[in-house]
Amino acid sequence: MILAVKKKSLKAKMKVSIRYIIFLIFLSFTGICSTGVYAQSFDNIAAAFKSGDASSVAKHFETNVEITIKNTGTSYSKSQAEMVLKKFFTSHTPKTFTLDHEGTSPQGSKYFIGHLTTSAGNYRTYIYAKTTNGILTIQEIRFEEQ
Repeated sequence: MILAVKKKSLKAKMKVSIRYIIFLIFLSFTGICSTGVYAQSFDNIAAAFKSGDASSVAKHFETNVEITIKNTGTSYSKSQAEMVLKKFFTSHTPKTFTLDHEGTSPQGSKYFIGHLTTSAGNYRTYIYAKTTNGILTIQEIRFEEQ
């Protein structure tokens, strides 16, 4: 009788252990996938900044985007923000864009701080974004002249 109870107890523990292992595998796979999508999205954004491709950057815009250039900032719709960025890149042709720092705020927003060298000067560039349903969307861009 005691042996039968021990066998049932062992089987129950094994079921719990197998479920736990499957759950951990699922969590780790989900984390790897979302990190990969996030990294790939930012790589695309950084490449678009390097080439001055406003329409590629705009693909990652939130519905409304705040753009600040030399201490003058305004909130724009997605299409307006694309035009503002296109105008900026036309008058400030990018030469290089390097990422200096990136992180996550306590609220879960992502931020990237980089250095944009253009034909008209150098800019410390701040990009604030959030991840919604695994998609990185830009909420704010700031260009501070150096």
